[in-house]
Amino acid sequence: MRRIGVALLLLMVAVSLHADKRAAVARMWRGRVPRARGDEYQKYLNDAGITKLRAIKDNLGVQMFRRDHGDESEFIVISYWPNRDAIHAYAGADIEKVHELPRDREFLIEPPGTLHHYDVVIDR
Repeated sequence: MRRIGVALLLLMVAVSLHADKRAAVARMWRGRVPRARGDEYQKYLNDAGITKLRAIKDNLGVQMFRRDHGDESEFIVISYWPNRDAIHAYAGADIEKVHELPRDREFLIEPPGTLHHYDVVIDR
């Protein structure tokens, strides 16, 4: 339950930072890697994932969060979209399904099966 609360708080902060973009949908992915590989995965995630997301038509922005705790590094990536149709255009019919990066299984402790979408209900 605590992780969900932290994730929602991060989402609220992220949405407030993107107020000028008027996003309608925030798409959130989460993953954990061994802390010893955190820096390596952060670079990989940026180079192989974030850069590609930014190039997709209708993408309004992307943020990556990192939290080191114990022997793990947790990453949250939130991307912003004008609507779910824009997400379907690149992700396909099942937008909740994670499309793994080529080396994710090498890094991730437990590959996430789904990601979540949130409607932006306040955007100031």
